Amino acid sequence: MKILFIYSVDGIETSAKSLNSWSKVQFGISYISSMLKAHGHATDLLVLGSDKNWTKKLPLISARMEMSGPQVVCFTSVFSQYSVIEKTARHIRKNWPGKFLVIGGVHATLNPEDVIKGPFDALCIGEGEYPMLELCEQIAAADVPRGIANLLFKSKTGEISRNGTREFIRDLDRLPFPDRDMWKPWIKDNPNDEITMLAGRGCPYDCTYCSNHAIRKVAGGKYVRMRSPENIIAEIAFLYETYPQRRIFLEAESLTLDKKWAFDFCQKLSSFNVSVNNAISYGCNFRVSTQSVDTELFAALEKANIRKINIGLESGSERVRREVLKRNYSNADFLNAVSMARRHGMAVNVYNLIGIPGETLSDHMETVRINHICQPDDLCTSIFFPYPGTELYRTCISKGLINESVNKTTTERRRAVLDLPGFSSRQIQRAYRLFARRVYKGRFPWWKDLLRALYNSLPPGARTTISHSIAHIPVIRGLRAALKIKLFGPVKA
Repeated sequence: MKILFIYSVDGIETSAKSLNSWSKVQFGISYISSMLKAHGHATDLLVLGSDKNWTKKLPLISARMEMSGPQVVCFTSVFSQYSVIEKTARHIRKNWPGKFLVIGGVHATLNPEDVIKGPFDALCIGEGEYPMLELCEQIAAADVPRGIANLLFKSKTGEISRNGTREFIRDLDRLPFPDRDMWKPWIKDNPNDEITMLAGRGCPYDCTYCSNHAIRKVAGGKYVRMRSPENIIAEIAFLYETYPQRRIFLEAESLTLDKKWAFDFCQKLSSFNVSVNNAISYGCNFRVSTQSVDTELFAALEKANIRKINIGLESGSERVRREVLKRNYSNADFLNAVSMARRHGMAVNVYNLIGIPGETLSDHMETVRINHICQPDDLCTSIFFPYPGTELYRTCISKGLINESVNKTTTERRRAVLDLPGFSSRQIQRAYRLFARRVYKGRFPWWKDLLRALYNSLPPGARTTISHSIAHIPVIRGLRAALKIKLFGPVKA
C-alpha cells in the first residue's frame, strides 16, 4: 500500500524546504507513518503553505500525487488550516477520483459531524496509529473498509457509518519512533536547529482555552501517559547518532506532573549525558503548581542539562486565570518558579494571552507588570482565539462575543476577533503590538529596547526564520550571539 500524508502550515509558502525548523514536525502523522512502515506500507508527505494564491499549490500537488501514486491520501488539520486542507481534498477528489481520502487531527476530532460532510471517505477521531493500520490492511486486501473503531465512514451516497472509539493507547513504548525521514525534503538544513521529541501524551488540567479537556472525553482509558525513561533515552540515543542537532526539546504538557517519574528520568538522562562526547542541551515545558515549585526538582532538571523551560503565565491577573482560564496558581508561585529556574541556569520562555473573555485593559497591564518583573528570555505572546470545541468557545457563543465570521479567519492568535466590554478589539490589537516593548521598557538603551520590541512583536515563525537566515553569515554570527546574550537575555535584579 502507498499512503500520502498532506499537511498545511501557517506562515510559509508552498515549496520544497519550506520549513525552517525540525520543531515544525507534526507528531500525529509521523507516528502513523512509522506504524504503517513497520507493517510494510510505503508513505510519503506533502507540506502545503497557507499562501493565498491557490494556483501556486497545484503543480506541487499534482507532482506529488503522480510521483507517490497513493491509494490512500491522509489529511490532518488544525482549525486555521482546514480551509486549505478541504480545498486540497476537493481538488484531489476531482482529479484523482479513485483515491480513498481520510482526515484526522484536532479539528476533525472535535468537530466530526461538520468535517465528515467534506470531500472525505473517512474521519479519524482521536489517536490514529492502529485505526489507520487497520484501514490500510483492509484496503490492501480489497475489502470495503468497515467496523474500525475511531473511524467514521461515508458511503458514495453520503450515508455515515459510525463506529465506537477505542481506549487511548496505554503503553506508548509500544509505538515505533516517529518517522522523521518523511520530513527531510521539507526542512531546511541548519546544524544549530532544535529537534523536538514527544515524551508523553495528554494533559490533566482543564484550561478552558485549550482542546485537551475536550479531547480527553472522546475515548476511554487513561489520557495522561508518559513514555518510560528508558524508551525516551533510546530515542535520544537514536537522534544523537542520526541527526547533527545537539539541542532537543522534550515535548509534554509538563515533565513534572509525576515527580517520581521526573526524578527517575532526570537521573537516567544525566547518566546518558555523561556517556556521550558532545553534550546535548534540553528544553521542556513546566507547569506551575504548588508541588512543582520545588528546589530539588529544579536541581534534578539542571543535572539532566535542561537549559530552557517554557512556562505559561497566560494572564498576570489571578482573577482571570482562576475564574476564566481555570489555571490555579498565584503570581508569587509563578515568579518563584522563574527565580528557581534562573538559579539553576535555565533560560525562561513565558507564554501570554491577550484579549481573554472577561479580561479588562487593567488586567492586561497586570500581565505586562508580571512579565516586566521577571524579564523573560523570550516571549510567546498570542491574542486569544476561540477554538471550536473548547469551553471558552462555548462561553463566547453564549455571551454573543463572536459570530460565524470567526470560523473563516486564517490569522488566529495574531488578530483580535473579540470586542470585550472592558477591552476593545482595537485596544487588544495595540496591546499585542506593544507588549514586548512594554515588558522590556527601561531595561536597555532605547535602540536596543526598540530592536527587541520589533523582534518580539513578530510571529514565532518569522523570528525563527530571521534567526536561521543570519545564522550562516560569518560577519553577522558574532553580532547575533551578542544580541542573543545582551539584547535578548535576562536582566538580573
